[in-house]
Amino acid sequence: MKTLIALAAGALIAAPAFAQKMENADQSALKQLAQANLAEIKAGQMGAAKAQSPEVKKFAQKMADDHQIMLNDLKSLAKSKDVALPQDVNARDFAGMKILEHASAGDFDRKYMEEMVKDHEKDLQAAQNIAAKAKDAQFKSAVQHASSKIQEHLSLAKSVQGKLSAAAGSSRK
Repeated sequence: MKTLIALAAGALIAAPAFAQKMENADQSALKQLAQANLAEIKAGQMGAAKAQSPEVKKFAQKMADDHQIMLNDLKSLAKSKDVALPQDVNARDFAGMKILEHASAGDFDRKYMEEMVKDHEKDLQAAQNIAAKAKDAQFKSAVQHASSKIQEHLSLAKSVQGKLSAAAGSSRK
């Protein structure tokens, strides 16, 4: 009888942990978001180190810092949901960064900001799609919060890109 009570009590204690499981689609999306954050962190670190423009350097550092915070939030959520996240940048993103890394000092800032605008446009659309389809309430909330941060990054990226273009245009005159 004690064993049965212990098993029943154990099942009740374990039930909330089991209930935390995410659907496969949400797990896949969580991994996709973590992968995007890993890429943004690495690209931000590279931009902060290689950029010539103080504004681009500042933007790149902000990307590295903000995406690290977002990744940490995703890691906490993943841990509570028993989801293993990628630990490093995927091969496609790594190859893209290598190409960008080899840009000349004069071209790096422009190319980096072009990539940041494109990446954040793509990431914003992906996050909005994920939030619309997410079944897990905690995950949905996290993605909605991330979407607003990505929108902020996109606006900032466009602003910095515009300033670079204006500066390049005025230096050609």
